Amino acid sequence: MNLGKENETTEFKETTSELRQALMDISAILNKHGKGLLYFGVKDWGDVCGMQVGKDTRKTITQEIRAHIKPLCMFEIKELVTDDKTFIEVTFSGDNPPYSAYDRYYLRFDEQSPIMEREQLNAYFMSLNNDYSKWEDDDSFESIDVVDNTFIENYVKRGNAINRIPFKYTTKENALVQMHLIHKSGNLNNAGNVLFSSKKPVTVKFAVFAGTNRNTFIDMKVFHGNIFECIEESMIYIKSHMNYGVKFDGSIRRTDVPEIPLTAIREIVVNAFAHGLYKSNTDFEICFFSNRLTIYSPGHFPKPFKPEEFADGSLESIPFNPKIVDVLFGDETIEKYATGFGRTFDSLKENDVAYDYTDTGNGFRFTFYRGSGSVNDGVNLTSGEQKVLELLKKNPNATIKILSQDLNISIRTIQRILASLKEKDVIIRKGSDKTGYWEVINR
Repeated sequence: MNLGKENETTEFKETTSELRQALMDISAILNKHGKGLLYFGVKDWGDVCGMQVGKDTRKTITQEIRAHIKPLCMFEIKELVTDDKTFIEVTFSGDNPPYSAYDRYYLRFDEQSPIMEREQLNAYFMSLNNDYSKWEDDDSFESIDVVDNTFIENYVKRGNAINRIPFKYTTKENALVQMHLIHKSGNLNNAGNVLFSSKKPVTVKFAVFAGTNRNTFIDMKVFHGNIFECIEESMIYIKSHMNYGVKFDGSIRRTDVPEIPLTAIREIVVNAFAHGLYKSNTDFEICFFSNRLTIYSPGHFPKPFKPEEFADGSLESIPFNPKIVDVLFGDETIEKYATGFGRTFDSLKENDVAYDYTDTGNGFRFTFYRGSGSVNDGVNLTSGEQKVLELLKKNPNATIKILSQDLNISIRTIQRILASLKEKDVIIRKGSDKTGYWEVINR
């Protein structure tokens, strides 16, 4: 039996020994077309050659896809038989690009799946940005009646006072037209809805946990509102659960000093809502742990860039939601374009507060560490352990051989370091030794 030729949406592999390359092909096809087919037990030219399928074959494929395709895509694995030959069909799809395989990004060209280089990846992300910005213009199917007159009037007046909004308030319809927030249907577009609707279209979840994990919570709350309301409610919640110290300035007055600078926190909170993915399946989250504060936003940070590159001014702002960002800029909710990370990092450095951030696959999480600023919560690490830990944060799939080569340390020493990190509960091995990965414990 012949299945035809490989093309931009179909890939053939003879055996699951090519599983790693197969996932790269899945990433490439998802990024180009959003769905595709992959077969194991089929020659490059389409002839079904069959393969040995054991009791754990489908399980291994499932585990590998779940562990290494980020964000997780939809997929189905079938075992098929023809002419007494067994082969496997994997159908997959996803509408939340970009998709990575083993933390790298691929794009399909004919039957090839080359890795995207930095310039190409930048162009790809910009194209996604343009596609997503179209969502802002789509019909929300909400009438402008859901916009409160006083709310939007006060917004315009704030913008007038700082000379960022040139028009004066007359009616809410005129204000919405001026800001390009009305769809041709006469309804609010999506951007206008999440910004000004009184029907509470955005959800943010708050929680305070007793320890360093989610096992025991002290407080939990869910808030619904528009973007402006969610930003203010987030800051109220954070301020009410923050630890404060006392500072005396030489006079009889005392000053309460938050453990984490509130200006830095507000920058990250505003950034979360300004650049969030509002059609995502996950909600905004703000969580207190005993050793950290985390702020989670659905969506992705524009790869291959890092926040530090925006902070030092080497990159211009890349807004996923240009209309939302413009409106938040209008009343100085956002002070300046592409400067928030710079102010945040300067403030954290000045106050000796450690931080971290990660793309979770479904969103972007920023972490402020509480207390002394140590990200390891009192766990003493050697310099070698710290170096290995930093590499594992960047590449959870790193093998002992890769760690040895990158750090120029013997394999035996790497094995001892990994054993020590596991004993100190800093890392956990997920999956098998061959196909698993390292999970760094948030401490």
